[in-house]
Amino acid sequence: MNALLIQTAIAAIWGFLFAQHSRRLLRLAHVKAGSATVDSYLRQYMHRVWWWLGREEFWHKVQADTCRCLEIMVMILLLAWRL
Repeated sequence: MNALLIQTAIAAIWGFLFAQHSRRLLRLAHVKAGSATVDSYLRQYMHRVWWWLGREEFWHKVQADTCRCLEIMVMILLLAWRL
């Protein structure tokens, strides 16, 4: 039972990190929900997203948050190991 809770906690942390940075990427690319209905608009938005994926400004925050997420995961694993 403890292993299931630990795995769920770790998956939730990584899922939250993924959702947070995906939302940030779409916000930086100025993609509005529901506005990309025509193929040309979708292609333009995807070009903007691809452009931001190549920028250091986006990856700097992702790297910092990933390090924090790894720290939390190690702390959870060490805490679980002590139980």
